[in-house]
Order: sequence, then C-alpha cells, then structure tokens
Amino acid sequence: MIWKHRTPLGAAAAGLGAALLASAPAAATPNEATHQRTAIPAYWGPDTAAGAEMFARLAQNVPTSDIVIVNGSASKPQEPFNQAWADAVAKIHDAGALAIAYVDTGYYGIGFPPVAPHPTRLDGPGGGGSSVADWTAQIQEDIDGWYALYGAYGIDGIFLDQVIASCGTAADPDLYVDLYAAVSDYISDNYPGAYIILNPGVPPGACYEDVADTIVTFEGSYATYMADVFPTAPWQLESATPEKFWHLVYNVPDEAAMAEVVARSKQQNAGFVYVTDDQLVIDASGTVLDFPWDTLPPYWDAELVEAAGVDDTCVPDPPDGLGAAAASGTSAARVTLTWNNPWDNVATAGYEVFKDGVSIGTTYDNRMTVTGLLPSTSYGFQVKAWDAAGNVSGHSDTLTVTTPAAAAAPILSPSSCLSASVARYEAAYVDPFTHHRVFIDSDNDTATGYGLFSGQPLGVDHMIENGALYRYVGPGWAWVQVSGVSPLVSTTDDVYVWEVPVSALAGAATTQVVVFQGGSPDAYSATITVSQSTGC
Repeated sequence: MIWKHRTPLGAAAAGLGAALLASAPAAATPNEATHQRTAIPAYWGPDTAAGAEMFARLAQNVPTSDIVIVNGSASKPQEPFNQAWADAVAKIHDAGALAIAYVDTGYYGIGFPPVAPHPTRLDGPGGGGSSVADWTAQIQEDIDGWYALYGAYGIDGIFLDQVIASCGTAADPDLYVDLYAAVSDYISDNYPGAYIILNPGVPPGACYEDVADTIVTFEGSYATYMADVFPTAPWQLESATPEKFWHLVYNVPDEAAMAEVVARSKQQNAGFVYVTDDQLVIDASGTVLDFPWDTLPPYWDAELVEAAGVDDTCVPDPPDGLGAAAASGTSAARVTLTWNNPWDNVATAGYEVFKDGVSIGTTYDNRMTVTGLLPSTSYGFQVKAWDAAGNVSGHSDTLTVTTPAAAAAPILSPSSCLSASVARYEAAYVDPFTHHRVFIDSDNDTATGYGLFSGQPLGVDHMIENGALYRYVGPGWAWVQVSGVSPLVSTTDDVYVWEVPVSALAGAATTQVVVFQGGSPDAYSATITVSQSTGC
C-alpha cells in the first residue's frame, strides 16, 4: 500500500497558507470542540485476518468512530473486485459510520519549487503525465472506479488526498480552489449525497470552506503539533461547525501524550481527530520506509473516551439479535454467531462470548465462529459487551443452537462451469484445511501436466491454491504462479468459489477435468468433467 508523503510540498503549501493567514482579519472569539468524533485513515488491507479485525473493531466503535478511510493496496480503487474490501466497506457503512474511499489528487500535477510536479500513474488514463487534464482524468476514473466496484456495499463518499492549500496565484486568485470545486461538483453530480473530504494537511485558505464537508487542516507529528509550527487558520477557530475540520497526529508516544493532543485539537476547534503512536520513517534520500496509518494505537479505547469528552459511566446495552449458522464436518461442528452492535453513549469496544454459561473467548467483532463442537448436539450461547471505558453490559438472551449431523465427506457439492471467457469452480470444504486447492486438466490431455495419486486426474496443467493460480512446469512438484490473476471470489459459509479467465489457462480446451483437494490431511472430491457452455 502506497502512502503519499507530503513533507516537501506540504512545507511549500504551508508557506502559501501562512501568507493567506497574514492577510486575514483578526480572529473573533474562538470556538472550541468540546465533543469530538474520530476519523481514521485506515491504510491497511482488510485481506488479512489482522486487517479485517481492525476494520471490524472500528465498526463497533460507533458513534465516536464516525469516518473510516478505505484505501486500495496501491492508493487507487482495489481492482479487480476483492471481497475483503467489499466486506470492510459494508462493515463500516452498516454500523452507521461513513466508509470513505481514497483518491489521490497529486496536487493536480502542479509543482511548487523545489518540488517537481507529481505524475499520474503510468497505468492510468493520464499515462504518467502531470498536466491538469491528466490528473482530472485519473481523479475521475478513480472516483468512478470505487463506486463501480464497491458502491453497492456502502461507499459513503470520497477522500481527496494531496490537496493544494492555497486558493490560487496572484494572477489568478481562484486557480487552485476552482480545480477542487470542479472535483467536488463531479462527485456531487454523479453520486448525490456523497461525503467529501479534502486533505491539504495544513491550514488552507477560507476559499475551500464550501468545497468539502470536512478538511484535514493538520497532518503531522506530535512534536510539530504541540510546537504549533502550523498555525490554525482564524476561519477555523471562528467556525460554528467543528465537523468541518480534522487533525491527524502521529508519533504520539503514550496515552498521556494522546490526551494532550486531543485536548489541543479541541482548543483548535477540530471536530474530528485521529492520534497514533505509529511513526513516519524516512531515509536520508527522503524515501518513506514506514508510514503511520497502518495500525491502531495501543491506547485506542482511551482515545475514544478522550475524544468523546465525557465521564463515561454508562453501561452498553446487552447485545441483541443473536443469530447463528451451524455446520458440521465429518467429525466436528462449528457455529458462527452474529449479533447487533449494541448502543453505547461513547463506543462499544468488544464482546465476551459464553457457551452453556462458561466464557469461551472475546472478540472485537460482532460475530464469532465457535469451533470444536460435536455434531447433532445442542448448545446455549450468550454475549456480553464492554465499552471503551471498560463498562460491561449484562448478558444477552440465550440462543440455543443444535449442530447438524456429521457430514458424509470433507468436501461436498463440487461443481464447475466453463464458458469461452471464464472458468468457475465451487465446493464446500466442511472440514478445516490449511490448503484449499483445485487441480485442473485444462487441455483435456492426460499426457501433459502433473499426475496426481492413483485414482485422480493424471494431466493437471493448472492448480488453484487458496488465492493464487499456478501453472505446472515440471518435472516433479514444480509450479509457477500466473501473475495478474486473483481467482478467489468468496469463502462464505465454507463454500469456496474461484473464477479464472480462460485466457490465463495456457492451452485451454473446451473440456476440462477438475478435482478439488484439501490439505492437510489430504482429501479429494469426486472428479468432474466439464464442457464449455454459453455462460457461467
């Protein structure tokens, strides 16, 4: 994941902003944001267990956790479609927070010496150019891409990064703000109701006030923030709308320092804040080695309480809406429990789950899969919630779940479909496996490819393993990954679904022989022969 570090250009933009402040009228009596919400640049991938857990945690932290920025792995829309990103967006949106998609604007390709103009992506519509037209094309494509791929899952708006802080030049006072106003209009015209955030990272001119719903007016380190190197704009201090402003502060070492930062941000009339101990690491050449927005701080719960600005003695409601999906393998069963996010005045932080009255674990998510159960057996489940201040709810109502009878085989319902353009593979892996594989004799020739064990296909040309496609190169167990292909579509309720472009299967015939395999221990499905049809 690419983080756009703005120190050199930010300094230039700060100078421009300072010039605007120098000519501004004297501040009136300042306002102060006594109650804040958190807005989090979640620049991590939800496609890992740890990443998905952090998104789930933020979804429980409503109402104090209110904005979450979802970024692609290359600071552009995550493509091709990835279910993990869709799930993260839906999780945040369905909880009542705003799931906002990241779009880079690259300062619109305008260079502020000594910083050179920022080029667009080589693979984007700008083709590595840095003109206003190049950036306009890329920005609009990225906005449209997020909505096309993930809009149905709950994209609530757009976060525009690397924004110029100055309104314009002496010759054209509105030159820069007009560019961003045009982007804002594009978003609003095409996606009505979208929440728009600008990130200049320094105090911008008041000309930007009506361009966005929220503006990041500080992004920097703890030392810089507490030294007040970037003065807060008078129009921010005078604003009756603290939610217009968001401060991002990193390198904040501990909980006490976090409390200092939050208190200062309230004094600066920032309605949104995010504070982290994560660090920005840059080498001597200016290359970013580590960026500060890829994890939650250890004092996160305390930060939620600090931002809310209340003495939180309120107990969260007991979780309700308890539901379950039960499944049995050949010898063991599992139950996936889900429940509604309970109300809390600040933020629910996590849950404790009980089986037959005994605590069996905790989770940051409003779901848990309980394993190691017996088939054809009844269990009673309850859940308790705790909030960011440590207040604990009562037990939920008891949900009684009876697990199904043991499955007849470890891999069930294998199926495949082959069209002229796509091959689709699907099976239910009801026992726990480390590897989930599909072996494919894609050229329907037993004389080529890898020979599986006795009774299994002999000419395997391609293999899907978990989320990757491989091509057999031999001899022995020798495979190379096929680049640019992400076959795994979903794994809902133990049903694995993969799709592969036929063009990625070298030497593909109109008939395939397919077998599904799980390991370890090894288990195989029945072998399937599939012929090309008109569509999948």
